[in-house]
Amino acid sequence: PPPLPECSGRGPPSPFGQDAAMGKGGKKKKKGGPGEAGVRLSVQEEWTSLTLQVETLERELQVKSAHAEEAQRIEMEVRAKVDQMEEDFKAEQSTTFAVTADMARQYKALQEELIFKINSLETQLTEQKEELDITNHELEELIRDKDEDIEDKDKQIQQLNERMNEMSQEFANMLSETLELMRTQIGEKLQDTTDSEANRAEFAQRLQDYSNKAYNAVSVNSRAITEKGEKGDKGGDSAGNAITG
Repeated sequence: PPPLPECSGRGPPSPFGQDAAMGKGGKKKKKGGPGEAGVRLSVQEEWTSLTLQVETLERELQVKSAHAEEAQRIEMEVRAKVDQMEEDFKAEQSTTFAVTADMARQYKALQEELIFKINSLETQLTEQKEELDITNHELEELIRDKDEDIEDKDKQIQQLNERMNEMSQEFANMLSETLELMRTQIGEKLQDTTDSEANRAEFAQRLQDYSNKAYNAVSVNSRAITEKGEKGDKGGDSAGNAITG
């Protein structure tokens, strides 16, 4: 403890001294306390009392100082934790902002890529639709031209068949007339000759066989031409069906 000041003629006023205890008329006025005080304390006793008070105050000061240091230490720890939490929060906030910005950038890039793909596919779809329309139009024109060609060919074939039938009929009639005329002339000549009846019958049979063969040849040629025309019609129809399919 710090040294106490030296005592002069009178010591410091004491709470137990006569100055504090005496009131008006030389009596103590201690409300509710004991009666009059006893003998005044000596200097040594006052010194001892003051020393005890100082020690008590010093102990209280040490306790309060320890409490203050503990509170200060706790405050510093709390401040350190708060600072660390603020740093962690700032770091987490910065990381969150960075992740959010990166995700936003990726989303925007993916959105632009998908928009580009969608536009490209729409363009391709439009082009393919136009090509399909053009192809369908060309196919319709081709089918119409094919049908017209087949119709013209059918008309030509029908006309040729009719002409061939007429010619075959005319040729058959002409051949029949010619054979009949030849038969008549030959019969007249045979009647004028002296040949036997057997020779005349044989010659007439040969003439009849020749007439039949000529007529059959004309009929076979007419049928062959007609069948060829019908095969041509079937081939044209098959080609048209293949194009349509």
